[in-house]
Amino acid sequence: MTVIVMAHNKGGAGKTTSAVHVSGELKPKKALDLDTHKGLSIIHGLRPNDRQIPISIPETQQELVHEISLFKDKEDILFIDCGGFDSDMTRTAVAYADLIIVPAKDSLTERIGLMSFDRVLGEISEIIGQHVEAHLFLCKTNPNKKHYPKLEALLPSFKHIKLMKSRLSYRTQDFEETIETGFGITESVHGRVTAGGKEVISMVEEMLEIVKSR
Repeated sequence: MTVIVMAHNKGGAGKTTSAVHVSGELKPKKALDLDTHKGLSIIHGLRPNDRQIPISIPETQQELVHEISLFKDKEDILFIDCGGFDSDMTRTAVAYADLIIVPAKDSLTERIGLMSFDRVLGEISEIIGQHVEAHLFLCKTNPNKKHYPKLEALLPSFKHIKLMKSRLSYRTQDFEETIETGFGITESVHGRVTAGGKEVISMVEEMLEIVKSR
Protein backbone atom coordinates (compact mmCIF):
# COMPACT_ATOMS: atom_id res chain seq x y z
CA MET A 1 0.00 0.00 0.00
CA THR A 2 1.17 3.51 -0.77
CA VAL A 3 -0.67 6.36 0.94
CA ILE A 4 0.00 9.71 -0.75
CA VAL A 5 -1.33 12.77 1.05
CA MET A 6 -1.60 16.30 -0.29
CA ALA A 7 -1.68 18.68 2.67
CA HIS A 8 -0.97 22.25 3.74
CA ASN A 9 -2.77 23.93 6.61
CA LYS A 10 -3.30 27.10 4.59
CA GLY A 11 -6.08 27.68 2.08
CA GLY A 12 -5.52 28.92 -1.45
CA ALA A 13 -2.22 27.11 -1.93
CA GLY A 14 -3.46 25.18 -4.97
CA LYS A 15 -4.21 21.81 -3.36
CA THR A 16 -7.48 21.02 -5.13
CA THR A 17 -6.29 21.94 -8.63
CA SER A 18 -3.02 20.11 -8.07
CA ALA A 19 -4.86 17.11 -6.62
CA VAL A 20 -6.99 16.73 -9.76
CA HIS A 21 -3.96 16.72 -12.04
CA VAL A 22 -1.76 14.57 -9.81
CA SER A 23 -4.48 11.96 -9.19
CA GLY A 24 -5.24 11.94 -12.92
CA GLU A 25 -1.66 10.87 -13.62
CA LEU A 26 -1.26 8.61 -10.57
CA LYS A 27 -4.45 6.65 -11.26
CA PRO A 28 -4.91 5.69 -7.59
CA LYS A 29 -7.12 2.75 -6.71
CA LYS A 30 -9.09 5.15 -4.54
CA ALA A 31 -9.04 8.75 -3.29
CA LEU A 32 -10.26 10.28 -0.03
CA ASP A 33 -11.51 13.85 0.12
CA LEU A 34 -11.00 15.51 3.52
CA ASP A 35 -11.60 19.09 2.39
CA THR A 36 -14.75 20.77 3.70
CA HIS A 37 -15.37 22.16 0.18
CA LYS A 38 -15.22 18.65 -1.33
CA GLY A 39 -13.59 20.13 -4.41
CA LEU A 40 -11.87 16.93 -5.56
CA SER A 41 -15.13 14.98 -5.26
CA ILE A 42 -17.15 17.59 -7.12
CA ILE A 43 -14.64 17.96 -9.95
CA HIS A 44 -14.27 14.21 -10.40
CA GLY A 45 -18.05 14.01 -10.51
CA LEU A 46 -17.86 15.77 -13.88
CA ARG A 47 -16.19 12.71 -15.40
CA PRO A 48 -18.27 10.09 -17.24
CA ASN A 49 -19.21 7.07 -15.14
CA ASP A 50 -16.79 4.74 -16.89
CA ARG A 51 -13.81 6.97 -16.04
CA GLN A 52 -14.51 7.72 -12.40
CA ILE A 53 -11.84 7.41 -9.73
CA PRO A 54 -13.61 6.04 -6.62
CA ILE A 55 -13.70 8.75 -3.95
CA SER A 56 -14.88 8.48 -0.36
CA ILE A 57 -15.51 11.27 2.12
CA PRO A 58 -14.73 10.04 5.66
CA GLU A 59 -16.58 12.01 8.30
CA THR A 60 -14.65 10.83 11.36
CA GLN A 61 -11.11 9.75 12.26
CA GLN A 62 -12.40 6.22 12.74
CA GLU A 63 -13.83 6.17 9.22
CA LEU A 64 -10.58 7.57 7.86
CA VAL A 65 -8.46 4.95 9.60
CA HIS A 66 -10.84 2.24 8.37
CA GLU A 67 -10.52 3.45 4.76
CA ILE A 68 -6.73 3.38 5.07
CA SER A 69 -6.76 -0.06 6.71
CA LEU A 70 -8.58 -1.53 3.70
CA PHE A 71 -5.42 -0.94 1.67
CA LYS A 72 -3.01 -2.37 4.26
CA ASP A 73 -2.21 -5.63 2.46
CA LYS A 74 -2.55 -4.32 -1.08
CA GLU A 75 -0.05 -2.78 -3.49
CA ASP A 76 -2.42 -0.05 -4.64
CA ILE A 77 -2.15 3.71 -4.24
CA LEU A 78 -4.52 5.55 -1.93
CA PHE A 79 -4.56 9.30 -2.56
CA ILE A 80 -5.80 11.69 0.13
CA ASP A 81 -6.59 15.37 -0.45
CA CYS A 82 -6.70 17.39 2.78
CA GLY A 83 -8.29 20.75 3.47
CA GLY A 84 -6.49 24.05 3.89
CA PHE A 85 -6.56 24.00 7.66
CA ASP A 86 -5.18 22.13 10.65
CA SER A 87 -7.45 19.37 11.92
CA ASP A 88 -7.38 15.97 13.58
CA MET A 89 -8.42 14.41 10.26
CA THR A 90 -5.51 16.01 8.40
CA ARG A 91 -3.07 15.02 11.16
CA THR A 92 -4.31 11.44 11.05
CA ALA A 93 -3.85 11.27 7.27
CA VAL A 94 -0.36 12.73 7.58
CA ALA A 95 0.55 10.24 10.31
CA TYR A 96 -0.36 7.32 8.02
CA ALA A 97 1.21 8.78 4.87
CA ASP A 98 4.03 7.19 2.92
CA LEU A 99 4.46 10.49 1.07
CA ILE A 100 3.25 13.98 1.97
CA ILE A 101 3.28 16.59 -0.76
CA VAL A 102 2.79 20.26 -0.02
CA PRO A 103 1.85 22.87 -2.67
CA ALA A 104 2.83 26.50 -2.06
CA LYS A 105 3.42 29.75 -3.90
CA ASP A 106 6.37 31.99 -3.11
CA SER A 107 4.63 34.72 -1.15
CA LEU A 108 4.85 36.00 2.41
CA THR A 109 1.54 34.44 3.45
CA GLU A 110 2.56 31.10 1.95
CA ARG A 111 5.90 31.18 3.74
CA ILE A 112 4.10 31.87 7.02
CA GLY A 113 1.82 28.93 6.28
CA LEU A 114 4.80 26.68 5.63
CA MET A 115 6.40 27.67 8.93
CA SER A 116 3.16 26.76 10.69
CA PHE A 117 2.89 23.45 8.85
CA ASP A 118 6.49 22.59 9.69
CA ARG A 119 5.61 23.00 13.38
CA VAL A 120 2.52 20.81 12.94
CA LEU A 121 4.65 18.12 11.31
CA GLY A 122 6.98 18.33 14.29
CA GLU A 123 4.06 17.80 16.67
CA ILE A 124 2.86 14.79 14.66
CA SER A 125 6.42 13.39 14.70
CA GLU A 126 6.48 13.56 18.49
CA ILE A 127 3.09 11.89 18.83
CA ILE A 128 3.86 8.92 16.55
CA GLY A 129 7.49 8.63 17.63
CA GLN A 130 9.09 8.95 14.21
CA HIS A 131 10.32 11.74 11.98
CA VAL A 132 7.66 12.95 9.54
CA GLU A 133 8.95 14.52 6.34
CA ALA A 134 6.92 16.39 3.73
CA HIS A 135 7.93 17.39 0.22
CA LEU A 136 7.16 20.89 -0.99
CA PHE A 137 6.46 21.69 -4.63
CA LEU A 138 6.11 25.21 -5.96
CA CYS A 139 2.62 25.80 -7.32
CA LYS A 140 0.94 28.62 -9.25
CA THR A 141 4.29 30.33 -9.87
CA ASN A 142 5.69 32.07 -12.96
CA PRO A 143 6.93 29.29 -15.29
CA ASN A 144 9.86 31.45 -16.37
CA LYS A 145 11.08 32.21 -12.86
CA LYS A 146 13.91 29.96 -11.72
CA HIS A 147 14.92 31.23 -8.29
CA TYR A 148 12.95 32.16 -5.20
CA PRO A 149 15.51 33.70 -2.84
CA LYS A 150 13.13 34.42 0.06
CA LEU A 151 11.76 30.89 0.09
CA GLU A 152 15.19 29.38 -0.49
CA ALA A 153 16.53 31.35 2.49
CA LEU A 154 13.75 29.89 4.65
CA LEU A 155 14.15 26.24 3.63
CA PRO A 156 17.17 25.45 5.88
CA SER A 157 15.11 26.39 8.94
CA PHE A 158 12.53 23.68 8.20
CA LYS A 159 12.97 20.43 10.08
CA HIS A 160 10.25 18.52 8.28
CA ILE A 161 9.86 20.05 4.80
CA LYS A 162 12.10 19.53 1.77
CA LEU A 163 11.79 21.19 -1.64
CA MET A 164 11.07 19.01 -4.66
CA LYS A 165 12.70 19.60 -8.02
CA SER A 166 9.36 19.45 -9.80
CA ARG A 167 6.76 22.21 -9.81
CA LEU A 168 3.34 23.03 -11.22
CA SER A 169 3.58 26.51 -12.67
CA TYR A 170 0.82 29.03 -13.22
CA ARG A 171 -0.63 27.89 -16.56
CA THR A 172 -4.29 28.89 -16.78
CA GLN A 173 -5.11 27.08 -20.01
CA ASP A 174 -3.27 23.92 -19.00
CA PHE A 175 -4.36 23.59 -15.38
CA GLU A 176 -7.41 25.74 -14.64
CA GLU A 177 -9.36 25.17 -17.83
CA THR A 178 -8.65 21.44 -18.09
CA ILE A 179 -10.30 20.60 -14.78
CA GLU A 180 -13.59 22.05 -16.03
CA THR A 181 -14.01 18.64 -17.68
CA GLY A 182 -13.19 16.75 -14.47
CA PHE A 183 -9.94 15.40 -15.88
CA GLY A 184 -6.29 16.02 -15.16
CA ILE A 185 -4.22 17.42 -18.00
CA THR A 186 -2.28 14.21 -18.66
CA GLU A 187 -5.41 12.16 -19.20
CA SER A 188 -5.46 13.03 -22.88
CA VAL A 189 -2.77 12.46 -25.49
CA HIS A 190 -2.66 16.13 -26.37
CA GLY A 191 -2.47 17.20 -22.73
CA ARG A 192 0.55 15.02 -22.03
CA VAL A 193 2.73 16.94 -24.51
CA THR A 194 1.82 20.42 -23.22
CA ALA A 195 4.14 22.30 -20.89
CA GLY A 196 1.72 21.73 -18.01
CA GLY A 197 1.33 18.05 -18.83
CA LYS A 198 5.08 17.55 -18.81
CA GLU A 199 5.27 19.24 -15.40
CA VAL A 200 2.65 16.88 -13.96
CA ILE A 201 4.40 13.82 -15.40
CA SER A 202 7.76 14.92 -14.00
CA MET A 203 6.24 15.60 -10.61
CA VAL A 204 4.51 12.23 -10.34
CA GLU A 205 7.71 10.49 -11.43
CA GLU A 206 9.61 12.31 -8.67
CA MET A 207 6.92 11.42 -6.13
CA LEU A 208 7.14 7.71 -6.97
CA GLU A 209 10.93 7.84 -6.80
CA ILE A 210 10.74 9.31 -3.30
CA VAL A 211 8.39 6.52 -2.22
CA LYS A 212 10.63 3.88 -3.80
CA SER A 213 13.73 5.21 -2.06
CA ARG A 214 12.26 4.68 1.42
